[in-house]
Amino acid sequence: MNAPGSRARVAAAAAAALLAGSAAAWLTLPSEAGPEPGGVSAPLTAAPLTPPAEPPRRTDPTASPSTASPSTAPTLPAPARFEADSVGISMLVRPVGVATNGQMALPPSPAVMGWYEYGPRPGDKEGATVLAAHRDMPDFGTGPAARLERLRRGDVLTVRSGSIVRRYRVTQVAHLEKEGLDLEAIFDRTGPARLHVITCGGRFDQATHTYEENLVVVGVPLR
Repeated sequence: MNAPGSRARVAAAAAAALLAGSAAAWLTLPSEAGPEPGGVSAPLTAAPLTPPAEPPRRTDPTASPSTASPSTAPTLPAPARFEADSVGISMLVRPVGVATNGQMALPPSPAVMGWYEYGPRPGDKEGATVLAAHRDMPDFGTGPAARLERLRRGDVLTVRSGSIVRRYRVTQVAHLEKEGLDLEAIFDRTGPARLHVITCGGRFDQATHTYEENLVVVGVPLR
């Protein structure tokens, strides 16, 4: 999937998500209700999703990309490790941006989770911290992210940023069709602080060598 090249294309993607029905609407705000996880495993050959655009690096996650300037406030530490003990996941986290092909750049190894570094960090008061990883690769096999589909509401996710440990309670686990993804909601820098953890899922299309869905896990901070 190619990244939108302008805010107009971002709006078009969001409109397409709305026309597709309620598949993406749940992602706008976390809630207690949501579909149960499911899906099948298959080789991943494409990034799980595409961010709306690459904004300038900054410490204020709510500022407009066109007007943002570096904040004088201290920057929170970047996430370094992601854990989901209930399903046996422990992964290093590396910062990523947007690749030259317009997709969200992911670490090449499915053993490493990517953090979208132009969005909110764990501990920011607003917006979605986005983590994403390959489900598997031909030279690696199935990675830890494939076990995200086993999560259930109420499970605890842990993000370690240096010596700082932040925990999130899972509120939703869902498979969403890629054509119906609300990208603005996934990469939202406003609203309640939350965590979005994403990989591919659903049926693997042998013709296009891509998954048909994205698996999206939403977590809210535990106080």
